[in-house]
Amino acid sequence: MAVTRSSYAAVRAAVLAAVCSVLVAGCGGQGGTGGVAQPQVVYFSAAPRGPLNGHQVLEDRAGAVRYAAAFGERDPRARERIEAAARGTDFGRQVLVGWTAATGCSAATGAALRVSGNRLELRVGQPEPLPECVAPFRVSVVFRVDRELMPERPEFG
Repeated sequence: MAVTRSSYAAVRAAVLAAVCSVLVAGCGGQGGTGGVAQPQVVYFSAAPRGPLNGHQVLEDRAGAVRYAAAFGERDPRARERIEAAARGTDFGRQVLVGWTAATGCSAATGAALRVSGNRLELRVGQPEPLPECVAPFRVSVVFRVDRELMPERPEFG
């Protein structure tokens, strides 16, 4: 069997995706210091469909349900999963952070939320895009974050 240029690119993309997944998963897991958990991914989708780019801190269940409704017609399963995450969130101690962004011509394989001072940053793991781009991808992710970790006035970056 001959190794073609396209099979080499596919293997390279798969290896890169696996490495990125491990790196991103390490950034977003549990186990913070001082009893404060690091942001946890409670919903993740790398589908091309989804609401427009945006980000939002969801302070209560009603806000989370409104956020989930934005996925409504385009992706009913997403709406259900985000609403389920809201039901599993103790809004007295936690908030949800929803973030949707374009990722270009390769699908995201993982995401992490970095909180530094007042700044919230979305970190996305994804492979190198293939030379041919059929359709741009988006990542939609919701994180559960301890209120202690959230800045009073978050700045999205």
